Amino acid sequence: MPMKAKKKFTHVKTGKYHKSRGGSGASHAYGRPRSASPNSNQSSDFSDYGDCESDSSNATAEFIAAVSDISIISDDAASDGNVSEVTYVQFILLLVTYINTTRNVLMFIFFLQCSVSLDKSTCVDKPEDTVVPQDVLLSTIQLLKSVLPPNWILVADRDGFNCLKLSLGDDPSVQRNVRVTHSGVLRITVHRKELPPDLLKTLTRSWPSGLRLTSQSSKLFVDQVLRVVLAVRAYEVCAGADLQKYEEMWPSETSGQIDNNPYDEGRYVRTFRSSQCSMLLPVEKWSCAHSQQACERLRKKRKHFLEEVANSSTRNDNLTEAQKKQKLCQQQEALKNLKKQLHYYKSVNLELQSSGVNIDEKLGEYFAELVRQERLSPVMHLFLQQQLKSASKKSSKGMRWHPAMIRFALLIKSTSSAAYDAMRQTGMIHLPGERTLFDYSHAVPREEGLFTSKLNIVAGKVSEFPEKHQRFHNLLMDEIHICQKLVYRKSDGRLIGYVKLNEVEEELKQLEAAVQSSTLSDPDVATCILAFMLKGVSNNVKEVIAAYPSAAMKKEFLYDRVWEVIPACERRGIYILALVSDGCSVNRSFISMHTPATQSELHPGLVFDTKNPCSPDRNLYFIADPPHLLKTIRNNFAKSGTGKKCTRLLTKNGEFIVWKTIEKLYLGDADMSLRRCCKLNYQNVYLNGYSCMKVSYAAQVLSNSVAQDLKSRKIPGTSETVTFIKKANDFFDNVNGAWSLQGKKTANSRLDPYTSVDDPRFAELLEFEKYFLDWEDEVKVNAKIPQGSKGKAILSHQTLQGIYITVNAFIGAVKYLLNDVGIKFVNARVFCQDPLEQYFGKQRAAGGGGQNPTVDAFMNTDMKITIHRDLNTRKRSGNTQASTSHIDISDEKLAKLPRKKM
Repeated sequence: MPMKAKKKFTHVKTGKYHKSRGGSGASHAYGRPRSASPNSNQSSDFSDYGDCESDSSNATAEFIAAVSDISIISDDAASDGNVSEVTYVQFILLLVTYINTTRNVLMFIFFLQCSVSLDKSTCVDKPEDTVVPQDVLLSTIQLLKSVLPPNWILVADRDGFNCLKLSLGDDPSVQRNVRVTHSGVLRITVHRKELPPDLLKTLTRSWPSGLRLTSQSSKLFVDQVLRVVLAVRAYEVCAGADLQKYEEMWPSETSGQIDNNPYDEGRYVRTFRSSQCSMLLPVEKWSCAHSQQACERLRKKRKHFLEEVANSSTRNDNLTEAQKKQKLCQQQEALKNLKKQLHYYKSVNLELQSSGVNIDEKLGEYFAELVRQERLSPVMHLFLQQQLKSASKKSSKGMRWHPAMIRFALLIKSTSSAAYDAMRQTGMIHLPGERTLFDYSHAVPREEGLFTSKLNIVAGKVSEFPEKHQRFHNLLMDEIHICQKLVYRKSDGRLIGYVKLNEVEEELKQLEAAVQSSTLSDPDVATCILAFMLKGVSNNVKEVIAAYPSAAMKKEFLYDRVWEVIPACERRGIYILALVSDGCSVNRSFISMHTPATQSELHPGLVFDTKNPCSPDRNLYFIADPPHLLKTIRNNFAKSGTGKKCTRLLTKNGEFIVWKTIEKLYLGDADMSLRRCCKLNYQNVYLNGYSCMKVSYAAQVLSNSVAQDLKSRKIPGTSETVTFIKKANDFFDNVNGAWSLQGKKTANSRLDPYTSVDDPRFAELLEFEKYFLDWEDEVKVNAKIPQGSKGKAILSHQTLQGIYITVNAFIGAVKYLLNDVGIKFVNARVFCQDPLEQYFGKQRAAGGGGQNPTVDAFMNTDMKITIHRDLNTRKRSGNTQASTSHIDISDEKLAKLPRKKM
């Protein structure tokens, strides 16, 4: 151990100047003498501590100055990690000197306290704080900022994180604060008040004990912080005793204070809050138990206060002027209310005399209570009115049902006939009889092929539209598989279920039989029905106008039916803009039978439009259904790999685009509740025969969130996979905008309606087409890919052709509507098959357990769907998006089958 340096000091009793290694009598500061010898000429900063004849005040001041110098030395040594070993000796000697000089006991006690403080600052080791590496801290801050819910921000300091919930508005306030230190200590405050212990324990029950922020536990730390934040977010602030009628009693209540809402809470404007308020409570509750108790106390106080106010029967000469004014105001208000009630009762009495019906007393009381307590919609009002009217009739034959009730009854009947019968037989609900429904559902004659009667009704509706663009429609085309059964129809004595041929096809079949000298064979039994639906571009028309039973779909059969339906629509003033279908081989062969009207710059010879023979100044555009295209792109991607079940190996710029990348991305964070690619799940990653048909699963995989997560991981050899997913996502967004404000609501500008022919999304669609054209050229010249495997290194040619057709036809149709027709905006979703898919879903649901209807059942169900129309299209099912239209009450009269008079 090194020897200590010699220190200079003045002896307490003799006053002589010495050099020593320390010990008793040492009084120094950095070796400088504090007092000079009586016999020396040296100057000192203050008088000798041993001079007993000095004044007490001077000794006190000199002693404090000496202690201050010692404290400075101790702080400097502690900051360097080396505490002076002689600090305590110096202090004790100075203390003894002072007591001998002044004999001041009170100051002795004060200096003892200084000694204790000095002891704590120099000798007790402070607990070490959790030290977090800077890179871990920065990554944790970035991750927390990205996962916090809306209106929550992160504020980090040297000890931890503050997750703050801000109020809405230009000048936000901090409403909630979830404080988490690096060592895992949690604290939650609401309006700068800490929560009660029981509520804090409830909100933080998922927090693991002993969790600290380290490089290994950073993700778990963020995950647990997010859990606590979401738990706090699921609670709302207590609204307190916010009834305004008790506001005058608030200042007199001592169990709480008035809350003027300085934190801009949306639940209240001004309230009285109990001092024991729990601050937070579940969303379904309005106020906590303590606030409810405070509200009850306020109610009693107000009741007592009002009892003190003069009674209405009190003589006026016994009232004060203030009481007279108050009584007069009360009487005026009561008179005003009585006049309103009288007027209302008179109007109700007149209505009851004109259209009232007699009902049972108990039933009347029940309906009266229901109307008083609930807010009824117009649909519910109509339903109750019809029930009361039906209950008052002596016989069901005298009931005349509202058209909306007929549609509602047909909807239930077509969904489940047994359920409809059960509802009528119980007597709880009055509904039309089956014979009444039969007359309405069979008013329009059933016919295979073109539905002329329905088409005429649609044409009459279209002719009433004032704008030109409201006459343009898309023709949706698809087939539904049916049950191969023949049904005997009693009304006309026909067997329904055969393939219906037109006159030319029938003559050709007879000629073929005559040439071959064979007997004419029986007609083929239909295996599917080809349906055509009109979908308005800027109106609400959605009607199936033709249905053709077919055995085997061929392009010639399809060509004849399409050009039978289109002229029938054009002759009635229904303009057909585009023909929308899926990308099956028959549809592509049908499209190739036409002469192109426009030449594509990137793909010469591609048929995506043709001249409309019914109107030579307009083109007819062919569009492959975008949701089906996205599904086929995903299916090609899912089959890419090196496994036994893989049929492709997509190759772009020397990198493989394989499905195994998606599986690894999912498995990497499968066990974490906090995942950037949260759209990936077991159903859309591990596909089977059913999940591969769902468009929503394809949209979840080929999404921007998956592309961004894969890009952030920087996995070697996945840059082309990121590009592929990103382009597929952008393409689908550009052709999938459903309603005008969808882009703003979802913060995705690609879902906005098209309003200009110079929209930059048109260029993005052409870039998407060029991306695959360049890919094709690259595969053709790539010598590393065998000649027989070049077709497997890119998407299938059916999918590519569908993409090329859709991109060019979509751009042409939208630009024609904006430039030539003069429409203000176009939503891209009008060019998809969702309405027709929903119609097929209703057809299958009407068959109960049998999913595939017969031809006769298809025709019967079509008439019912036509009558009840959009009453059941709000739900989302299958591969279609939910309809957001509300049910409107229509007084439009329905056609009814006339009864034959006997």
